[in-house]
This record gives sequence, structure tokens and C-alpha cells, in this order.
Amino acid sequence: MYNDLINYLASPDETEGFDDLIKNCREQHEALKAQLEQGRDRLLEIHSNGGEKAQALAESIEEQDDDTNLIAFAMNLFDIIGINQDDRGDNMIVLTPSDHMLVPDFPGLSEDGITITFDREVALAREDAQFITWEHPLIRNGLDLILSGDTGSSTISLLKNKALPVGTLLVELIYVVEAQAPKQLQLNRFLPPTPVRMLLDKNGNNLAAQVEFETFNRQLNAVNRHTGSKLVNAVQQDVHAILQLGEAQIEKSARALIDAARNEADEKLSAELSRLEALRAVNPNIRDDELTAIESNRQQVMESLDQAGWRLDALRLIVVTHQ
Repeated sequence: MYNDLINYLASPDETEGFDDLIKNCREQHEALKAQLEQGRDRLLEIHSNGGEKAQALAESIEEQDDDTNLIAFAMNLFDIIGINQDDRGDNMIVLTPSDHMLVPDFPGLSEDGITITFDREVALAREDAQFITWEHPLIRNGLDLILSGDTGSSTISLLKNKALPVGTLLVELIYVVEAQAPKQLQLNRFLPPTPVRMLLDKNGNNLAAQVEFETFNRQLNAVNRHTGSKLVNAVQQDVHAILQLGEAQIEKSARALIDAARNEADEKLSAELSRLEALRAVNPNIRDDELTAIESNRQQVMESLDQAGWRLDALRLIVVTHQ
């Protein structure tokens, strides 16, 4: 049909069979139109996202609203930072700055204080009450403050376990694998700051896979500053030796995470570039600078991931006791 049309355009005076060509074109047009109307609108499906997915999302939000872990976490976080908490009743709490906060001015907390609530209905009814979620600036800023500072980065605990000899030393290490790059590269899509936990004995055996963190954490007992100082002095030489063993082991785990991130980034960004190149073949509105920008972005992402590294973020000494 395409060739017939070219021939008629090349010879305008030739009209024999032209009516049949028009008829065939009309029939093909109607058939294609019917096929499109009966088919699926994939773009509409992607953007609508209704039905079961919407219901699942609503249920997930309800579960988060009823999650008491956020309340316990937030109260503990405010205690660590040094924020005063006053129960106002009606599921509302007044937060005010104190003289012993970790920082003089905490972002999001005014000198006069603020009123917060963990109840969505209260927040909707009271304009003066801020609704606290995991994404609220108070929680995010608090986490950033703790994670970027030295608070909680090292500690010592006692493990009461008669199955192990008294004085057995374990060192729990938390490394963070991360990459530094400008925000516009959005490296968190491929390699967000990722913690890697190790639990080493004096021989460098990593027990983290056999000893789950939460279960292990519940078995530990805190020690006072004086006792902790004496224990640290007693095991200092062994700790340094274990740290060297940890440094030798973390590289393999970190490299595996970085390589996986590089493969994912290369696959997704290359696919995006190929898709745009294919689109340009049928759409002249796709400009060369768009392709250049995507390729440049891909190269910058890959270079940033090549420079990714790891750091020791937290350390806990565990000493076994029978008392």
C-alpha cells in the first residue's frame, strides 16, 4: 500500500485503481482504530494505579498510623537530643528546647516549642498540632544529628552466657558503604548508605549471620562509665587486633554491594539511553542534547560509584560474664 501511494504521487495523472487504494486505506484505518479502542491503554494504567494497588496503599498507610514503634522511637530520640516533652493530653505532646541539648538550635523546634501528635485525626482537627511520621523533619533532622555525630558510635556491654568462657571478647562493628556525589545524580537509587554488620571473635570469625541483631541486643547489659573504662583498658590490645581483622573482611562485602550497584546503574541508565535513541528514530523532536545529557549523567553516576567506599560507623565491645 505504501509503494502504491508513492507511485500515484510520482504520477499524478495516473488514476487507475486509485479508488481501490482509498478504500483499502480506509478499511485498514478502521481496523487499526478498532484494535486501539479494544486494547489496553498502558500509559493510563501506569498513571491511574487504582483498584487493588490503591487499596493496598491505603491499608499500608493505616498500618503506619497504628505503629507504636514510631512513638517509642521518637520519644527515645527526643530524650537523646535533650528535648523536653510535656504531655498535654488529647494525644498531644508539647516539645520545648532544653539547656542540655546536643545542639543549641535544633531545626524545626522553635524557642517557644511546638505541639505534636501521633494521631492523624487529632492533627486534622487541630491546626496547631504537627502530625509526626517517619518523614517528619523532626525525625529526619534528629536522625541526621545522631548519625553525623559521635553519640552512640561506641559502647561496651556485658553478655551473661555460661556456655562461653568468662572474659570472652566479641567486637560488633557497623560499617557503612556509601558514595558521595551531587544530589542531581540521585545515587541513592543504586547505592544508598548501606550498613554492614560484623560480629567478630578474637580469631576474626564473623558470627553476624548466626547471631541476629535484635535477639543478641536483648541479651546484653549496659555497664557504668567506671567499669566500662576498666574493661576497655584490659582488652584494648585485643580490640585493635580484631579491628584489623575486620578491615580485611569488610572489603569483600563492600565490593559486592558496590559492584551490584554499578551493574544496576549501568543496566538502567543504558536502557534509558537506548529507549531515547529508538524514540528519536521516529520522533525528530528528540534533540541531540537530550541524548548527550543522559549519557553524561550515566558516566558521572558510574564514576561516582567507582569511587564509593566504606567507613566504620559504630563499634560495640561485648565481654562475657557469668554473673
